[in-house]
Formats: sequence, C-alpha cells, structure tokens
Amino acid sequence: MPNKGYQRGEVAALGREIYLKQIKHLMKPEDIGQFVAIDVESGDYEVDIRVAEALHRLRQRRPDAVTTAERVGYRAPFSIGFPQRPEVD
Repeated sequence: MPNKGYQRGEVAALGREIYLKQIKHLMKPEDIGQFVAIDVESGDYEVDIRVAEALHRLRQRRPDAVTTAERVGYRAPFSIGFPQRPEVD
C-alpha cells in the first residue's frame, strides 16, 4: 500500500474515525470478533473473521485503497501479550 503522503498513524486514526461514525452501528452481536478492513479514502469496507480475507476482498474492488483494520467489539484489532476481552458499550 503506498502511503500517498499520509503521516505515521494518520491512516489508523482516519480508519478509527470512519469505523466509529459510519460502520460500528451497522455491526450485529454476531459480528463481535470479526475484522473490518476500511479504505480511509472512500469509506468502503469489508468484514471477515480473517483480516487478510477482508483486506483482500476490499483491494479487489479498490486496488489503490489506503487501508487499515478494526475489530468489532474490541479497542484494537490485535493484542500482544494478554488476550483482549470485548468492549462493553
């Protein structure tokens, strides 16, 4: 993915904002734990249990997408060390 002039962390911040404002309310309880791949330029997204599959499908439709990922029900898509627990809204 070319960075297209984005600063470090900017793509993740834009993706988080899009997720919170446009996508999160569309997710159902059965989506908890799934990944949402987001194109920060178009707002287009894909959902899958595997982040690689969600990103692959999104890039098939939008080859020049600037992408990031969120995980439904979690504060961060991935964790290092202790397992994450789903967020409670």
